[in-house]
Amino acid sequence: MTRRTTINPDSVVLNPQKFIQKERADSKIKVDQVNTFLESSPERRTLTHALIDQIVNDPILKTDTDYYDATKLQEREITAKKIARLASYMEHDIKTVRKHFRNTDLMKELQANDPDKASPLTNKDLFIFDKRLSLVANIDPQLGTRVGVHLGLFGNCIKGNGTDEQIRYWLQERGATLMKGIYGCFAMTELGHGSNVAQLQTRAVYDKQNDTFIIDTPDLTATKWWIGGAAHSATHAAVYARLIVEGKDYGVKTFVVPLRDPSTFQLLAGVSIGDIGAKMGRDGIDNGWIQFRNVVIPREFMLSRFTKVVRSPDGSVTVKTEPQLDQISGYSALLSGRVNMVMDSFRFGSKFATIAVRYAVGRQQFAPRKGLSETQLIDYPLHQYRVLPQLCVPYLVSPVAFKLMDNYYSTLDELYNASSSADKAALVTVSKKLKNLFIDSASLKATNTWLIATLIDELRQTCGGHGYSQYNGFGKGYDDWVVQCTWEGDNNVLSLTSAKSILKKFIDSATKGRFDNTLDVDSFSYLKPQYIGSVVSGETKSSLKELGDYTEIWSITLIKLLAHIGTLVEKSRSIDSVSKLLVLVSKFHALRCMLKTYYDKLNSRDSHISDEITKESMWNVYKLFSLYFIDKHSGEFQQFKIFTPDQISKVVQPQLLALLPIVRKDCIGLTDSFELPDAMLNSPIGYFDGDIYHNYFNEVCRNNPVEADGAGKPSYHALLSSMLGRGFEFDQKLGGAANAEILSKINK
Repeated sequence: MTRRTTINPDSVVLNPQKFIQKERADSKIKVDQVNTFLESSPERRTLTHALIDQIVNDPILKTDTDYYDATKLQEREITAKKIARLASYMEHDIKTVRKHFRNTDLMKELQANDPDKASPLTNKDLFIFDKRLSLVANIDPQLGTRVGVHLGLFGNCIKGNGTDEQIRYWLQERGATLMKGIYGCFAMTELGHGSNVAQLQTRAVYDKQNDTFIIDTPDLTATKWWIGGAAHSATHAAVYARLIVEGKDYGVKTFVVPLRDPSTFQLLAGVSIGDIGAKMGRDGIDNGWIQFRNVVIPREFMLSRFTKVVRSPDGSVTVKTEPQLDQISGYSALLSGRVNMVMDSFRFGSKFATIAVRYAVGRQQFAPRKGLSETQLIDYPLHQYRVLPQLCVPYLVSPVAFKLMDNYYSTLDELYNASSSADKAALVTVSKKLKNLFIDSASLKATNTWLIATLIDELRQTCGGHGYSQYNGFGKGYDDWVVQCTWEGDNNVLSLTSAKSILKKFIDSATKGRFDNTLDVDSFSYLKPQYIGSVVSGETKSSLKELGDYTEIWSITLIKLLAHIGTLVEKSRSIDSVSKLLVLVSKFHALRCMLKTYYDKLNSRDSHISDEITKESMWNVYKLFSLYFIDKHSGEFQQFKIFTPDQISKVVQPQLLALLPIVRKDCIGLTDSFELPDAMLNSPIGYFDGDIYHNYFNEVCRNNPVEADGAGKPSYHALLSSMLGRGFEFDQKLGGAANAEILSKINK
């Protein structure tokens, strides 16, 4: 029978707390300085802490271990309550930024559409709320997605593709920015097409007679699919459809299409919607499918910043397009998601690294010999190799995530200003910036979401059987995470896209001497003609003597890899034949970006790390990260003669192994520096106090009370009794004598 424990809960045989406490006491790392580095600045650190404190103390937003037992229906209902809660925070956060909105009806001010009273909301106005949403997503990813689809995809699609008037109408007058009035979804992908957006089949046919568009799903494969929020929540959709005017196909454009009556939630005429059902994770998201049957919308519902259908007084119709930005703008909504996923990689990576490292410090298994204490997991060299490089990953992600985010917001502001003022020169410049941003965001999104998927699963395994328990977060964490490798750009497709652009830049620089010293000098500095020449000539050689070498080694490798690809393509005339190598280009570019950004920040005053011991520890993290991935890709480093086999075995690997026990000494200080409270971790084996076994046992008992029919007696006990008793029934049919005879033989 299953009973409540009869063991004295205060009795201690294994005491993991003492190890955590000792490590914490021995650590010389200045946690506050490291956390400021990780959060980018003192101001951002202060804001992060304030928002986390609000989230974990909010009775609706906070998440406990019972989260792991919720059914799909419960998850969706809980998520709906949390969305409503976040909506109230949103108004508060905007009023905090725009102080003159305090003590006013914010919605009324925005709906007035009077620039003198309330200028259009900007990214700056949403800065606090975006931060809040990013932190909420770390403890409840499906909640982050539900709100992110509405604001980040639906909202940014309108911001990126709508005219000033359309932006004010949909986001302010109709209330989308405040999650009032309407709730949006992002209807891009179809049953038959996902990555190949240019071949989407939903049609938007211009009806010249009525000056409207007719939205139609021509066949089954054109069904909008995987649309977050569509199944039950969204009242409107940003629909990607083929613009057809007077029989001519102008390609895929974006349209706002009403789906439901916001007051009744009844579907509108011609709209069919269903739930796509069970998924690996994120059941709190109501992903759905949508079909349109001759749904009529006004011409003004086509988002027309870069493509306009213009009707002249004489009745003639023309389509005007801004070719410089039309294609790029179509992907602008996805850009925000990719940028956010790099930040998510930092947040999620820090969470699971904290859990696994604390468990590794507190957990003991096997004694070196009889009579001695069992060894802490973290003191086994193999365990250090499995855990500590993974701890380094979120450290290297953080600086590049904040840099990418800042670059994204500044570039979007430039795009909005340039397109509003019709400044052609500014449009040309910002289009180049956007293209570079696409390369970096695609490469970093793909590489980092892969890295964190690997991190979660590897660290789950390092926690043994306890890592398999849902209550410790890894199972649901992995299921919820891995969709990041697919949505808003499949990782392999994104890697190929970014690598092809990098290859083009390389060829232009190597063969024509073309290099933009203004726009390419940061992320693509390794593509300068002079640098390429120095690598090819052998003047620039590989080394691991100076700190900067741990970044430059990746620059050298990229040049040699790109040169090799160029030769292969020239021979085969097929870019697809080198796809495997192109994915490597994207990965190596991302790793170089991460290392360079970390190196530059730690070397600058903006590192906010003044303590030399702490800085030395941070440099050890940097070196371990680079060495770990050099070793992982040692085949490529040997293939392109960056290192010889002897150098790999006598330089790289010994350095790597020597760093592990050094970083191990600081591992608790490094995880404490993420400054994640227990409520953000939601994993009893990773809580701050290190009381692994009591914390875990208590959560298991709390979430699994004694059964209603009695302790250990399940509702289906009759089935078990029948199964166990079936032999006696069989023996009775044979007769008691036979039964006794059989038993007698068995006993002999």
